Order: sequence, then C-alpha cells, then structure tokens
Amino acid sequence: MPDFQFNMDDLAATFSMGVISTPSQVTSPPRKQNVTSLLDITRANNVAIMLSRFRKGYSVIRDALLDLDSSQLSIDDLKMISKHLPTIEEITRIKEFGDVSRLAKADQYFSEIMTIPRLPQRLECMTFRLRFELDVNEIRPELKTVHDACRELQSSGRFKATLQAILAVGNALNGSTFHGGARGFRLETLLKMKETKTTKRGPDCPTLLHYMARVLIRTDPKLTLFIEELPSVQAAARVSFHYVTQSVHSVVLSYRKAQEEVLFVKTLSNPLPNDKLVEVMEPFLSEISERVKALEQLSDTVASSLRSLYAYYGEPYDTTESLKPEDFFSTICSFSLSLQKAAIDVHNSLAKPTIAAPPSQSPIAAQEAKDKKSSSSEDTQKLPRGMVQNHQRTIARGEVDEIIRTLREGTFNKRVRNNLPQAHMIFVDGRKNG
Repeated sequence: MPDFQFNMDDLAATFSMGVISTPSQVTSPPRKQNVTSLLDITRANNVAIMLSRFRKGYSVIRDALLDLDSSQLSIDDLKMISKHLPTIEEITRIKEFGDVSRLAKADQYFSEIMTIPRLPQRLECMTFRLRFELDVNEIRPELKTVHDACRELQSSGRFKATLQAILAVGNALNGSTFHGGARGFRLETLLKMKETKTTKRGPDCPTLLHYMARVLIRTDPKLTLFIEELPSVQAAARVSFHYVTQSVHSVVLSYRKAQEEVLFVKTLSNPLPNDKLVEVMEPFLSEISERVKALEQLSDTVASSLRSLYAYYGEPYDTTESLKPEDFFSTICSFSLSLQKAAIDVHNSLAKPTIAAPPSQSPIAAQEAKDKKSSSSEDTQKLPRGMVQNHQRTIARGEVDEIIRTLREGTFNKRVRNNLPQAHMIFVDGRKNG
C-alpha cells in the first residue's frame, strides 16, 4: 500500500467545524422580567389598545367615572369602556392575586374600576345624560315633519281634486266591466299610470298618465303642481317613522332606568365617599322630566295622525300589506314628479306647430270661412281682456305657460328619493287583476 503523506494540522484546519460550546459555556442573555396577566391574551390586548387611546392614568379614569365628569370622558369613551368591563371571574382572580403592581396593564386597569358598584348601570346613566340633547334635537323635528305632512295631505284641495279626476277617468275606462263604479283606489295605483299605454301611443299622449296630465291642464293647470300644497311631504318621505319611534322609546326607557339607579344608590348603606352619581343625576332628571313626557306625547300624537291619514285615504295601517309611512309619502312625491314630467311632455307636444298646405277653396267656401272667423272673433271679444274660453272654465292667457315654466324651473327639478317596494299590477280601482 502506498505511503500517503499528509499533515494532520492541515487536515484539521481544513475540515474542523470549530469547538462546539456546551450549554454551560454559553452565556445566557439577560431575560426580560415576566409580566403576569390573569386575562385571556386576546382580551388583555384589546383592553391595552383601548387604554392607549385614552392617554389617561387608571386612577383618573376611575375618578371621572365616580364624578360623572363629561370633560374627562366623552360619549365615545363611555362606549369603549362599556365594551371592556371586567367579568365576575376576572374580578375574583385579580382580588385573589394580591400584588396588583406585578400584573399587566389591563389587569391593573380592571383593579381600579372594579371597585365601582354597578358600573354598567352607571355608564348607561352617563351616556344618557350626554346624549339627551342630541337625541331630542334629532327626534322632535322629524316627528313634526311627519305630523305636518299628515295635516297637509288631509287639507290639500289640489291633491283631492287630482285624485277625483283620476277616479273619474278610471271609472269611465272600466265602466263596462265589474271594475267600474269604484269609490276609490289604492295609492300605489298612481305609480302604475305611466305603465298603462294608450291605444294610439302617439308622442302627444303615450300613457294614461299623459292623458291625465292633459285632463288636469284643461281643467286647472295648477292641479299638476299639487305638491306646492304639501311642503312637508318630501321631507317626511326621508324619515323612517319606525326608527324615530324606537328612538323615543329608547329615551323614555333610559330616563326610567336612570331614575331607578339614583334611587338604588341612595339606598346603599355604605356608598363610596366620593361618588357623585346622585348629586349629578337627580337634578338633571328633575330638569328634563317634562321634556321626556312631552316627547312621548308627541310621538303618540304623530302615530294617531298617521292612522287617521291612512284611514282617510283608505289604506290599511299596521298590517302586512301596509305601506311604511316613508313609502306612503314617497309614493305621492314620485307620482308628483312623474305627473309634472308628463305635463311638460303634453305641453311641448301641443306647442309644436303643424305645417300643412292649405287646401284650395272655392270663393263661396272662402267667404263662409271668413264669416265664421269673424263670428268667432266677436265671441272672443265678449270675454274680459286677457282671457280665453275653455270647455270647463275660463283660463287666463299665459296661465298654462306660467305653470309649465314653474314645472321646468322649480318643483320638477327636485329629486325625490324613490325606494318603494314592488307594487302589484292592479286596475285603477285598486283591486288585483285576476
């Protein structure tokens, strides 16, 4: 066997991985002091995040809760505190631990506020006190708007006349059927008129709605602007009456809960010496008592007005088929907008001149036409100046143009919220087809 020559030192230097230190030879880095938390890790993190937004000491938060200090705690602050309250189990664990300073921030915060009795009820009182003016100032105008809209719809002469004209035309159309002779119709029918096509379907009168607009213009052009007598209806269409009544109920309920909490704290045998709940809430509740009662009465009055309005127009109230109040008002607004557009279309079609070649006339026929024109002119001269004869009434010259101008420049251009539920296909008398 050949004698291989190699250097052991060179071999070691080439392939050695170095000296591997044993665990005892490794110097451990200094460990951070462990922080103990008695809370679930996710819950502790959420509470810590909330506390970072406050930028207040835990004792400051506790004192603000005892003092009902709105300068220290806003409505949003109270909401956050309400979402992160210590449970009975967590309170027990913190009490049994002993040295609270060794606990995490969330635990230390809980140890401060858990000594306040009935903290959830206290937070409700504080929130109610801060929100009361905001809620009342939002609720009262909306209730008044709905109430005014009910009154206007029951007193509007133009709207009643418009509905009477629609009923008359509908009965004339259905006179030979069992749908004729109707005494009324559902309001949702108003939105179906523009879908009912005429037989001719000409540009001057393509739908039943256009025909009605023509009838109203000939009768009284102002009827196409019946919405002028309903100034509150459009605003009422944007009010959710169900939400408003819920808000009123919430205010009344919070008021009564606050009264109960004041009475409870007053009966405590060992109240906290610096607790100011009774001192702050008792005069506040006494001050707003009449306003809460008036708000509740106003809500009841508006509900009664709505029932009366629905009965007045033959609409069901508080049933599965009932329109919501906001949809009731929105139906009328949408119909008004459609009627105004149809009136403009009718006026534009009538205003277009018809150019045709005059037929050849014999001298005798020409003379008869001249005599007829002269006779018509004499009849017109018998009317007061500035007036033209109509089939049903005397209309001031230019009145129609003035109404159309108003339609184009005023009410017609106002956008009305239209989120109505799908209506049934029904006849003008309101009964379902088939």
